[in-house]
Amino acid sequence: MTPDAVVPASGGPVTGGQGAGGLVAGGPVAGGPGGRDIWWTRRAVLAHVALVIWVPGCAVAAWWQVGIALGGDSLGWVYSVMWPCFAVFGTIFWWFLVHDDPDTLGARGLRRQLEAGLEPAELGAQARAGCGNAGHASIPDGGGDLLGANESEEEDPELAAYNAYLAQLAGKEKSWRAR
Repeated sequence: MTPDAVVPASGGPVTGGQGAGGLVAGGPVAGGPGGRDIWWTRRAVLAHVALVIWVPGCAVAAWWQVGIALGGDSLGWVYSVMWPCFAVFGTIFWWFLVHDDPDTLGARGLRRQLEAGLEPAELGAQARAGCGNAGHASIPDGGGDLLGANESEEEDPELAAYNAYLAQLAGKEKSWRAR
């Protein structure tokens, strides 16, 4: 292993990809530790097709709006700037669709970690420690609280009063006339 090689949480060096030491922000790299090529997954190919349609479409729309603006409609200048911005937004969206691994992020990633036998408190500790998908936390700070890990704690009296108030409101007839 070279001195500049980056060692991920899985233990082995990251190979391939782009950027310093083969790291790609936001997910696995081509030929990386996961052993799959991110550029040719079904999700990536669909994203490529969408990008190939989206960016030229935005360019055509921008050119059309420049023609409208040169014809005297000053609002066309605004739209002629907006369409290239939409193309940039689509390119950024494409990048994240290709590089984010749905198996380690979001609800699916959390479900897989729970199936692996990790307790909610361990998941929160891993997320805070930066384990997971290239710096993306699988769950937010204090994520164990979201899963009911702190049920044994005493309930706050103010919170209990507020919950009782909400329950009372939920029991009332729902009509704009009932005031």
